[in-house]
Amino acid sequence: MFLKKKIILIHLGVFILLTLLLLFTSEPLLNKFAAGIHNVGMWIDLMIFGTIGILILTTISCLIFLKQGKIIGLIIILVNLFWTWFSLNLLYRYHFTEFHPTFYIPNWILIMNSIFAIIGIVIGFNLIMKKINIKTALLTDFILILTGLIIQQI
Repeated sequence: MFLKKKIILIHLGVFILLTLLLLFTSEPLLNKFAAGIHNVGMWIDLMIFGTIGILILTTISCLIFLKQGKIIGLIIILVNLFWTWFSLNLLYRYHFTEFHPTFYIPNWILIMNSIFAIIGIVIGFNLIMKKINIKTALLTDFILILTGLIIQQI
């Protein structure tokens, strides 16, 4: 019981430390990567999305250390369900509505992303059923998501 509290407190401290680091380095980051075009809105977006990202990563790390495979499996399933919905919804909007974006993601990329996401859902279910371990599930799902993002940038 004491070990669980210690793990949670360490992760809370890391979250606070990383959020403060983001707060103090966000302006120099914007000056470096968005010189001349950054504004308060960009800074606020960086702070919001950066803090959310730090929260998600420290929460997942905490769950890994606490060996909460079912919760991590559920998170994997939810992320991949959203990815499937996003890809298939975009594919539907391209072909069956009057949606005309400036930049189209090719159909084959949307289909590949949907297939990767469905594989990710299966990975999440396998983690919940304890057919694979946490490390393998997270690594495999991360590789699938990274592959989908890289293909999308081509």
